[in-house]
Amino acid sequence: MTTADDPLPALIRELRSQSPADRTRAAKDLGRLGWLAREALPALVGALQDDDAKVRESAAHAVGLMGPEALPALVEMLGHDDKYVRRNAVWALGKLGPLARPALNDLCLALKDADPRTASGAAQALGGLGADGADAVPPLAEAMRGTNIVLCRLAAKALSQIGPPALATLIAHLQHADPFIRGESALAIGWMGGTARSAVPFLARVVRGPESALVRTPGPLSKTPTAIVPPDSDTTTPPQINDSGDASADVNCRVYAAQALGRIGPAAIGALADLRDASLGAPESVRQAAEQAIRHIQGL
Repeated sequence: MTTADDPLPALIRELRSQSPADRTRAAKDLGRLGWLAREALPALVGALQDDDAKVRESAAHAVGLMGPEALPALVEMLGHDDKYVRRNAVWALGKLGPLARPALNDLCLALKDADPRTASGAAQALGGLGADGADAVPPLAEAMRGTNIVLCRLAAKALSQIGPPALATLIAHLQHADPFIRGESALAIGWMGGTARSAVPFLARVVRGPESALVRTPGPLSKTPTAIVPPDSDTTTPPQINDSGDASADVNCRVYAAQALGRIGPAAIGALADLRDASLGAPESVRQAAEQAIRHIQGL
């Protein structure tokens, strides 16, 4: 039983109950209290070693709700044997945003976690650091070139959130041999908006199509796009979505590059001729994206 005035002592005692169900319930109740239960943080950290998986997961989630004071514990959790503990750690670090900057190196290591969701969560957390995550650009670039499609997409998004320090890397990836990576790079550059104006000539080349592309860096075989794994999924390999191959992927690259130019806006005025040329005789999706980009650039 807990008291209305101070439930913490009783909840901490319940974390040591003989009943796994009671221990799980206590961890969840402490999590609901959030930072108000920060005095229970040592007990919750101890519960991360519980023999019961549900207790460990509930305790990990509760630790993640304790705010910045839990940062040292969250970093330690990144090395836990239980993937659910690690998943909760990257989730919580992501919620901390720039306050998670001391965990940058550990999050970079987590990009290579054997659990795909932990690795993807680490990318999201690094993106949440914004410009403070500049040191994470090389590991995120490497993550984009791996075989985890979801991680590639989230790493690209993180690079866009880091901003100008990551722009050169994203421009380089526009020249990658893998069309999926090229497309994700174009999308990420578009998310950066007008700050990505130096990417305009490179995006314009992608819009014009493979025949005008720059010399591409070697890379792995083209990826097949995949669906993002739901948060409660245990699937280690994301389900595949049918794709018609490299030709379709190249068309997607052109579409994403055109959309990126549109998002850059008036600063992409130098690409108008390329967009107009691309709309002539191109696949319908490229034509529509190019025409829409022209309107955005001209402020119509």
